[in-house]
Amino acid sequence: MLLKKVVVVDDDEDNRNAMTDILQFKGVSVVATAVNGSDAVEKFSKYAPDVVLMDIMMPDFDGFYGIMNIKNINSDAKIIAVTADQSDETIQKLRDIKHELIIYKPFDVNVLVQMIND
Repeated sequence: MLLKKVVVVDDDEDNRNAMTDILQFKGVSVVATAVNGSDAVEKFSKYAPDVVLMDIMMPDFDGFYGIMNIKNINSDAKIIAVTADQSDETIQKLRDIKHELIIYKPFDVNVLVQMIND
């Protein structure tokens, strides 16, 4: 099985580092990390990952911005929204931008790895 190339996007450095370490331990290749939605778009363009793990609630450029702009570059891009926010507003915003791949924090790492590899 080919290693999936992933970009991890989260404004919290500890979360980025922990997710990167765990994914690499599980055999996923983290090619870059990003601190917000704008940074995610740049890293997507530069690294052409198989999957982007996108935090939603971030200052400046949130995950909605990142998802929409990455989809403008490649409408088939695989983006997994990674969020603790299960509010009706966030769920509706994800529906509005036709985004369905979501995993809620705290999550089972094995489930996330399965989502990446599917």
